[in-house]
Amino acid sequence: MSRGFTQKEANKLIVRAKFNKIIENIENEELKCQIAKEIDEKLN
Repeated sequence: MSRGFTQKEANKLIVRAKFNKIIENIENEELKCQIAKEIDEKLN
């Protein structure tokens, strides 16, 4: 929070970073986008 993020925003960033490591290994761009979108929807 000292960096200007709320606790919820900070948690979202951490979760997205962890999933991005996995998503980077997927070759299908459409699937990557779909998974990223689903993760964002679940985090909101």
